[in-house]
Amino acid sequence: MLHSEYLLVLEHARSLEKKLLADELRGQAVAFLSRRWMVADGHLTSIQVPVLDSDQEVEVEIDHDRQTYFYRSPSCRGRVVTRPLSDITLYAINLDAWMDDVCDLLEIEPSRRARSREVIAERLWHLGDIRVGQTHRFAPIYLARRLPSSAADWQHALLSAKRPSQGIVLTAHDVDIELPNSHQTCGIGRLLVDSGDGITYDADLLHRLLKGTGADADDPDEYFDADIGELKLACVAEPKTFKGKQKDVIAMFWKARQQHSLKWSEVVTRTSCQKDPDSVFGSEWSRWLERVEGQRGHYRLRTRQ
Repeated sequence: MLHSEYLLVLEHARSLEKKLLADELRGQAVAFLSRRWMVADGHLTSIQVPVLDSDQEVEVEIDHDRQTYFYRSPSCRGRVVTRPLSDITLYAINLDAWMDDVCDLLEIEPSRRARSREVIAERLWHLGDIRVGQTHRFAPIYLARRLPSSAADWQHALLSAKRPSQGIVLTAHDVDIELPNSHQTCGIGRLLVDSGDGITYDADLLHRLLKGTGADADDPDEYFDADIGELKLACVAEPKTFKGKQKDVIAMFWKARQQHSLKWSEVVTRTSCQKDPDSVFGSEWSRWLERVEGQRGHYRLRTRQ
């Protein structure tokens, strides 16, 4: 499948800033060019050619009209070797164009697409947030390159209190790796499939992956929108929008809502918030949080779970 072939090209590229040759595009240069996932950007000015038991660098000349290049053979005086110009064409990676297409295929709503995609340079990108079924809940979709080789970086990034939990991380192929915050990996070739009428996504697989968003994903009385900081609890009549450190703290408690409790000192460490709930939320903190009896310094969100 073309989209997974492209991601495999990125996986094997030494750097996304480096230009590639046709031999590095897995036989898909024409298809990538037509979709502008790759952009032709110059040509080699010299190449290595075999001479006896070694290689020798020779300069090339280009005939744009015939779309060929040629060089004078160093091993056979007077002989001119002609080859297709595409053999020495350099291609620049246009990752944004490819990610735009993936967002279209996954039907990520325009308002939910990430404005700033890069999370870790050349390693992790946030495509946007995908709607969970017919609910008002959304789950983040990430794209990862060489995921196993940058564990320390992505662990820190995906643990950020500012990022929603329970998302999907797309990879070039399936990888057996445990991600923080209940994120799951999925090989892009499994999620995007050829239906016969074109490329689409496997709706059943996507539904199974997104089931990890929790038992209350269809519950209009209890939800948290991590993008705008809006929290709705069944015990409170109206939703409340939190900002800044308040939003970070609520996000952390929402992610842990199925746990017994969180120790406030851990919340301080993760969010850099103030020393206690009263300092963060004021005297009304107990509308959303409750102290766990018998466990000093432990709190939980006042959900029905």
